[in-house]
Amino acid sequence: MSSGPPALPKGIPDCLKKRQLLNDKVLSPELCREYGRKFLELGWREDALEFFKKGGIADELEKLKDYALETGDAFLLRRLGHQASEDWRHLGERALVLGKLHFARRAFEIAGEEDKTALVAGLIAGQAAPEDN
Repeated sequence: MSSGPPALPKGIPDCLKKRQLLNDKVLSPELCREYGRKFLELGWREDALEFFKKGGIADELEKLKDYALETGDAFLLRRLGHQASEDWRHLGERALVLGKLHFARRAFEIAGEEDKTALVAGLIAGQAAPEDN
């Protein structure tokens, strides 16, 4: 019985190989897209993001942004780089609906929405109930 980590699917680099690839100054955008998509197939968006950013794969980065907004994932949206305040407000609202209170609070903070930040902070602390709008 092996106590080592499970084997990675075929074609997926381990962490050391991934680091080598990402540090490779001449890794082509095509290979970046290929590796990024392989990671996406596994649901490993953070790894996919690294390859899409390295290769400048704008269409794939936009899909990740759409996913972050749809799922209320403030961490992923932040990793994508600077975003408009409106995107952060949208993400905050979506995260709130999904019950991702910490992501909602962070998104509203970044968007400069002090009232909504305070509301969500109260929800997190158990001091307030959401209002129907």
